[in-house]
Amino acid sequence: MKKFTIFYADDDEDDLMFFEEAVTSICEENEDLIELHLLKNGVNLIDFVEEKSNTDSVVFLDLNMPLKSGFELLEEIRSNPAIQHTPIIMYSTSSSEHNISLSQKLGANYYAIKPNSFGDLIKIISCAVKINWEQDTRDTNNFIFNKIT
Repeated sequence: MKKFTIFYADDDEDDLMFFEEAVTSICEENEDLIELHLLKNGVNLIDFVEEKSNTDSVVFLDLNMPLKSGFELLEEIRSNPAIQHTPIIMYSTSSSEHNISLSQKLGANYYAIKPNSFGDLIKIISCAVKINWEQDTRDTNNFIFNKIT
């Protein structure tokens, strides 16, 4: 059984619950062991990632949060030598080309547009868990995560 760690920072309670329910469903159906860390904002995210990340982990970052935006957190993670290689999926309702290209420029691995359906969210999370992040390379043609799930 594979153990995988997901860090998810989002200020929206409904999105956090939706994400948690999807992770629970994946664990029950596939017997995967996913350790999920939900953060209501990004203030403590860096400390959590430094303390708990491993080679089988990924960070999902909402773009628009109070205190620290997803872009600010992305820049902090990429400039921190201890965690700079941690995979990051920017996770937003926005499909703005500006947000997508800025995420790519700042070093995100992928950009995922928040799905409306529970099934699509399960696909996104399942795909993130199955990727071998140590060997995954950013492909500018496949930066939108929803397209590869």
